[in-house]
Amino acid sequence: MNTISLEARKRMIAENLPMVDDSSVIEQIEIILKNFTPSVKRFTIEELEERALKSEKAIKKGQLYTINEVRNKLGL
Repeated sequence: MNTISLEARKRMIAENLPMVDDSSVIEQIEIILKNFTPSVKRFTIEELEERALKSEKAIKKGQLYTINEVRNKLGL
């Protein structure tokens, strides 16, 4: 199968997905995608708020780096 037909098939799935009204079908799709896509850490609202507060405190303490310092540290 070539890349073009694969892309076309993915577009067709994406276009038809909004018409699916059966939650069990959506659950099956989620399971399949979970098995074939890299896992991404999902944060709760509380975790995001905690991270933001921690970052704000660090900024107030001057615990930050310029973009150039980050690039130098990463060797970019």
